This record gives sequence, C-alpha cells and structure tokens, in this order.
Amino acid sequence: MVASVILVAGLLALAGCIVYRRPKPASAGTALQAPTPLPALPLTAGRPTAGPPVNASQLDTAGSLAALRLWRLAFGTPAVAPPLVSAHARVRQLIFAVLEVDELDSNYFPRRPALMPQLMQALDDPSAAAEKLSRMITHDPVLAADVLRLANSSLYRTSSAPIETIQRAIVVCGVESLRGILAIAMLRPVFRASRSNFPRLPRMLWERTERAARAAELYAARTHPEDRFEAQLLVLLRALGPLVVYSAALDGYSRAPELTPNPTLFVELIDTLAPQISQRIARDWQTSPRLLAALDQSAGDDLGTALKVGELLGTLSLLESQMVITPDERLEILQSAGLADDLAGDILARIAGNERPDPGQRLEARSLIS
Repeated sequence: MVASVILVAGLLALAGCIVYRRPKPASAGTALQAPTPLPALPLTAGRPTAGPPVNASQLDTAGSLAALRLWRLAFGTPAVAPPLVSAHARVRQLIFAVLEVDELDSNYFPRRPALMPQLMQALDDPSAAAEKLSRMITHDPVLAADVLRLANSSLYRTSSAPIETIQRAIVVCGVESLRGILAIAMLRPVFRASRSNFPRLPRMLWERTERAARAAELYAARTHPEDRFEAQLLVLLRALGPLVVYSAALDGYSRAPELTPNPTLFVELIDTLAPQISQRIARDWQTSPRLLAALDQSAGDDLGTALKVGELLGTLSLLESQMVITPDERLEILQSAGLADDLAGDILARIAGNERPDPGQRLEARSLIS
C-alpha cells in the first residue's frame, strides 16, 4: 500500500515524451455497433466546444469543499470534530516530519509493471495495429480482464453489446481512450486496501479516481482534444498524494500503538499535505514542465483546468451515488464552481455508475458528513 508512486511515475516519465497530436478518425469502413442512447459527447478531435471561461478561484473552492466531504465519508468523520488531544498532536508532528523531508522514503515507491513501457510506446505509435496491441495486452491476463471491465463499464461504454475481446475494445473505444483505460487498469492494484484501519479510503479514493480520470478526458475532448491522455495522467498522479499521506499516517500511528487512529487527523493531513506530495513525486521523476505546472493549484492553463474539473465532477458523481448529496446540491455546487450546466451535465451523465448502495449505508454516510 505505502509503495504506490512508481507506477504513475513511470507513466509520467513517458508522458513527458509524448508528442501531442490530435486523435485520428476511425478508418473508413470500420463497422461499429449501434450506440445506446447515451449523451452525445464528441470524443474525436475537432473544433473545441466554446464556452464561458472557468473561474479558477470558484473552481478551487468548490473542488476543495467536495473533496473534504469525500474524505469525511471515507474516514467516517463528522463535520464538526473535537480538537486533537496532545498525544494525537504528537503523532501529527511526526507525520509532518516524515512527509516534509527533502527526499521521500524510497519505501513509498513500488516497482513499475514490466509491460507498461512497451504498452505505452505501442499505444502512442499511430502505426500500431489493433492485433498487435491485443496480443500485448492479453499477455497479462489480469490486466486484460481489467481493460475489458473498464471498456464495458458505464464510464466507457458506447455500445449496447458487450465487448468480449481486447481487439474489439480497441476498435470500439479507440486508441486514445484505450491509453487512458490501460493507465487506469495498471494503477488499480495499488489502491487495494491492505490495512485494517479505514480500509474504505483506498476503495473510495480509487472509485473517485476512475470517475475523475474519465471526466477529465471528456472535458479535454470538448475543449482541447490533444490533451485527453495527459489530463487523465494528472488525475492519476494527484490521487497518489492522498494515498501516500494515508499510508504515512498509519505508519505514524504504528509508533504509538496505545492510540486509536483519529479520523479527523487523517482528513486534515490529506487536505494539507496531499497536493504537495503529488507535486514532489512529479518533480522527482522529471515530469515535463507543463504537467508540473498543471499540478500547481494556482495554474490556470487548459490542462490544469481539466484536472480540477475532472476531480470535481468525479467527486460529485461518487458523492451523489452514495446519496451524500442530492441532485439539487450537486447542481448548486456546479453553479458555485462556474461550470456550464450543459457541459458538466453531459459529462456527469457519462460517468454516472449503475451501482445502488444499500439504503442503510447511504443514510449512515449522509449522517456522517452532512
């Protein structure tokens, strides 16, 4: 768990070498299945959708508030929590000391999947045939299964008929979307809970990340299509910050076994430290200056905006699926963020999951953070 960063680091190192290009249209004569009546979002390059400029300050405020509600849900923290006692405050100081050093402990960096460089290189090669990509992915049965799961999920589904082969997934989803699907599939095992304390956090963080990565891609497809994959990479990188802080906090409490980990402290630590941890990871792996700038909270370029919009929409989608917020509350948050109703609504419709949590769990979740 604690060793999660090198997977995305490898992705980011490769992303720095990506030649930005607009996606190629499907070859003439390619037979696609009849689409289901999903909201129409252009996923190929073309004229970007014009819309009102996004106010960075409004977007930041709405995103921060939505994220806090997600952390409170994940840790089971009430909105108003008592102050930390001195013993927990000492653990807090220890965790800050561990995460604010010049170099992060190498134990936080896992091994990169051996197949990842070849896959990313092939997917960035316009001459790579679908059959070749299919053979490469099916070389890893676990990865292939996760790619098919994602291709058939509500996040990426474009056809009423199921996708049963990797080659069909390449044809239906397209190479550009498949790059993001592969990046997500490769990173997913990192977020599997292996701790007894707050195991809901990795699961919820990952579900939010899947939704946010897709939302960022769809937003980029409508505004600056050449950055679709890079927008997804940024969401994946940003997700590792909270995960590293969570793991470091559990390690800090392991040094004080007489204490029960305080969920309020976890929320504070993630809100305070996670963004800078993500930035440090990107710098350590010599990520391209443009991606680094997009990770800066103050950045206002297209890529940084896609990251923030994706995270906000992914978080709202998850909170609404858990009935933590109502549709009216979601609409109010979107309006406060200054996002166009038609664009945000279309993207949310595409990333909305089909799961129906147990009503009792929903009521419990809502009572924790409302």
